[in-house]
Amino acid sequence: KKYPIRYDHATMVRQINVGRSKLKLFPSEGMAEEMGKVLDELEKESLEVTSRQESGRVTLGFDYVVVAEKPKDIITRMKSIL
Repeated sequence: KKYPIRYDHATMVRQINVGRSKLKLFPSEGMAEEMGKVLDELEKESLEVTSRQESGRVTLGFDYVVVAEKPKDIITRMKSIL
């Protein structure tokens, strides 16, 4: 079964902040500064997009659930193999 992943602005900001926490790892200060600007723009865009949604959330991707059942006679078959 497929379940939509719904993100609100706060959830997106948490992920953007993960990116911000990595800026110190960039090879140059200039590159880090430019990426910081991109992250700032993404935060603004996420607020604009989520505020236009009735639920305040957007769907980005899906989670999947797979269900499997072990056959009842698996123990008997395993014992015969071993």
